[in-house]
Amino acid sequence: MNKTKLLMAAAAALTLGATTASAQGWMPMIERQAVLDDRIDAGLATGEITGAEARLMRDDMASLVALEVRYRYGGLSAREKLDLDRRFGLIDDQMRLAVRTGGAESYVAMEDRKLDLDARIEQGVRSGQLTMAEAEALREDFNDIARVEASYRVDGLSAEERADLNRRFDDLSAEIRMARTDGDRVYGWNRY
Repeated sequence: MNKTKLLMAAAAALTLGATTASAQGWMPMIERQAVLDDRIDAGLATGEITGAEARLMRDDMASLVALEVRYRYGGLSAREKLDLDRRFGLIDDQMRLAVRTGGAESYVAMEDRKLDLDARIEQGVRSGQLTMAEAEALREDFNDIARVEASYRVDGLSAEERADLNRRFDDLSAEIRMARTDGDRVYGWNRY
């Protein structure tokens, strides 16, 4: 009888230990928010980030915490955890960019590069330097890069992966420059 109780207690302890260990493998957004707030406060104290940058990152993080609450309503799936991790990675990139530690750590977040590239494509379309077909092809090239980055972010971006993404963004930037200066135009005799 005592042997049975001892085995049941051991099994319960192992189950509890396994549950605790698996829970420690992924940090909820509310806990990450506290860590980010500390980093933001430190950055504000040293003058490395501005108040506007701090507000933006805190607002983004609050939205991410709210998204996790919605996800948790039906149970948090592995896919939802990956989505939360990806979104947190963007906020973390914003923080690193704001602090600007320099060297290999200096990395412009994908969203910032996308905004820049989209603006250049839109400006090219508005000015007639790019056709709609060229603009769509350039946007598809960007989406390819976004898919590569998403696959890299699953286990965190390494220095090599960051370098690869930067090279791909630089290549796309050169493609946009070339497409805007080639002979294809939206206006003129060849449009109709």
